Amino acid sequence: MPELTRRRFLQAASASATAVLVGPAIAGRPARAAAGSFLHGVASGDPLPDRVILWTRVTPPVNAPRSLSVQWVVATDPELRRVVARGHLSADATRDWTVKVDAGGLRPRTTYYYGFRSRGEESPVGRTRTAPAGAIDRIRLAVVTCGDFNRGLFHAYGRVAERNDLDAVVHLGDYIYEHGRQDRVRPHVPATELRTLPDYRARYASYRLDPHLAALHRNHPVIWVWDDHETANNAWSGGAGGHDPGQDGDYGLRKAAALGAALEWLPIRSPDPAAPERIYRRLSFGDLADLMMLDTRRIGRDKPEPGNVHDDYFRQVGAFVDPRRHLLGARQERWLTEQLRSSRATWKLIGNQVVFSPIKLIGAPDATGLSVYANPDQWDGYAPARDRIVAAIKGGPGGKPVGDVVFLTGDVHASFAFEVATDPNNPLAYDPTTGDGAIATELVAPSISSASDPGSIDPTDPPGAVERLALEADHALRLPNPHLKYIESKLNGYLLVDVDRERVRAEFWHVPFVGRPTDQQTMSKALLIPKGQARLADA
Repeated sequence: MPELTRRRFLQAASASATAVLVGPAIAGRPARAAAGSFLHGVASGDPLPDRVILWTRVTPPVNAPRSLSVQWVVATDPELRRVVARGHLSADATRDWTVKVDAGGLRPRTTYYYGFRSRGEESPVGRTRTAPAGAIDRIRLAVVTCGDFNRGLFHAYGRVAERNDLDAVVHLGDYIYEHGRQDRVRPHVPATELRTLPDYRARYASYRLDPHLAALHRNHPVIWVWDDHETANNAWSGGAGGHDPGQDGDYGLRKAAALGAALEWLPIRSPDPAAPERIYRRLSFGDLADLMMLDTRRIGRDKPEPGNVHDDYFRQVGAFVDPRRHLLGARQERWLTEQLRSSRATWKLIGNQVVFSPIKLIGAPDATGLSVYANPDQWDGYAPARDRIVAAIKGGPGGKPVGDVVFLTGDVHASFAFEVATDPNNPLAYDPTTGDGAIATELVAPSISSASDPGSIDPTDPPGAVERLALEADHALRLPNPHLKYIESKLNGYLLVDVDRERVRAEFWHVPFVGRPTDQQTMSKALLIPKGQARLADA
């Protein structure tokens, strides 16, 4: 979410009512410095029951040869003595000296350790975990999003890295930010807007030197999708609000550069090597949960319509109710519908970038047409597309209802929890006291650092002004949004999702500030989603 849009959103809602050491240590083993040939550490991702993606980058020496040989090893101990898989490959400049290995032949739900070797030097030792298979009783996922290097330190990544109770980390995008601002907590590298492949590569490289992000990757497998800032602000399939062709050049070239760098630097497994831009995919955690990771930005998203009230705020009329407009694109929309209908898992989790539930500044039943919505960049700006997903969950023509659906969402730099209802302001369709009429739930993770610290949006604000504004907005948003069960719009942090046979427990963890170092965190709210009931209850 753009900084100024966030501020206008709070104002409108209120008015309407560095070291380079990789740590922490793994299982008592001291953390090995990421240095020499492996300055950017190691990473793993996209775990399956029998395999996981392993990643590193070989730091090329001065006058590097055309390629460098890299050995990799997977073991069941952090000393890498009980080896279960090994191999070798080469790194070269065509992929920015990065390497990815799809290490197979592994056992389900097993912790493994891995490392790389090149030019006689060893990488840090990484820890990863394969996905479970068959009947299982519990998984725990951390959900993270929106880490702006310029706006704050990555404390929240560090707190996730320290946890030993996770099966995986779900990253919902805005892993990097493309702007070149230098005016906040720490400067971006390079110091300009990203437009070319070398630009994007350099930005990823600078982020991966952050010790907290390096530790996150070293300790947990990450399941990632992009949002908009991996390319340009407010991206859609054919352009971006933050891309000016006159200044930034051809968008297709910029989009290809951003894609190339992302696939080089993130430990993602492409579900279709013939179509590398397709990153939407499903990962399963036994019979307990299917995780469907969406792409709401690059594949099929039509250009967002501008708001038609003032600033970004709008009513759902005209183009906003055109059924031909897509957020996912026709092919991905069909894929999601098929995945929901075919899933036999107890829980269906949807990794989704932009908020699915309505967020209104003025609330009224849909039939009246009187509601005013906050942000056309979200699913609110594509109402018919959202209606089709809602219909699929409800069963649709000839289908069966899909139960126990939980949307996991990022993008907006705030913590929210919603009961997903077809018409949340219609008392005949939804009862906010009991949850009757709700068909799913939605958990929106706070940003890692992009919300900045309270008071830092405009340094000229009086002390406490932004905190008061956010508190007033939090309260004011509840009246027009009865399906909104939790909101915290000031703090950065992460979401923890604990899933078992009977419920999903959601914990919102926040860090007190990101403008200076801290190791503190607080669990601000815990909510329960009972199996078979699309409602949120205090834990």
